Amino acid sequence: MQTLRIHVMVPEDHRAVVEFPETIRSGPVELIVLVPPQAEDSVEPEGKGRMAALAADLAKDPRPFRELSAEERSARLERIMGVGRGLMSTSEEFASRKLEEVEIEGRKLAR
Repeated sequence: MQTLRIHVMVPEDHRAVVEFPETIRSGPVELIVLVPPQAEDSVEPEGKGRMAALAADLAKDPRPFRELSAEERSARLERIMGVGRGLMSTSEEFASRKLEEVEIEGRKLAR
C-alpha cells in the first residue's frame, strides 16, 4: 500500500477538492482525515527533549509559516536554530561530505 500525504485547508463551506498526482492510479483509494487537536492543553510533544518541547510550543499557533509576519518568521527561525544548535551538521560539514561522495563516485566510474 502506498501512502500519500496532502495538506488541505478546510474552507468556510467545509468543501475541499483533492487533486492526486499522476503517479496515483485511478480506482478505489482510502482517504483518511487527521484533524489536529484544538485545545492548547492537548498538544503534547511526541518525543522528549528540547526539539519536542519546541515543536509543541510552536504547534500552539495554528497559522502556517507563510502566513506569519517577517518578524514572526525570523523569531521562529532563531528559536529553531538555537534549540537545534549542535544537533545537525554545519553547511561546511555537509559540503565536505558531499565532495567526498562525489570523489568516491568518480573513482567508481573511472574503473
